[in-house]
Amino acid sequence: MSPESTSRVGRKMGRRKTSAPPRGRKAQRPNLVAAAIELAGGPTAVAALCGVHRQSVYVWINECKVESLVDALNLAKASGIPVEKLAGEPIQPKNR
Repeated sequence: MSPESTSRVGRKMGRRKTSAPPRGRKAQRPNLVAAAIELAGGPTAVAALCGVHRQSVYVWINECKVESLVDALNLAKASGIPVEKLAGEPIQPKNR
């Protein structure tokens, strides 16, 4: 057998494909939610502070925003980062 590996049907084996998302598609901006969580004591402390599961805190980090306004206010108070930076995008009024 040759040094190059072949599959059962005789084709050369290519590079293994992964299921990871493509890199470089997100805009490079600082994740202020992650910074606020670290300043407030970490995911476990923030979960206890807000009364949510720790997994919910990791979802906030991945989405770069806190969905619940009450949780965003608690996190802003504990970390010192303004709530406007944690709550996501503002809602735009509809033009009539």
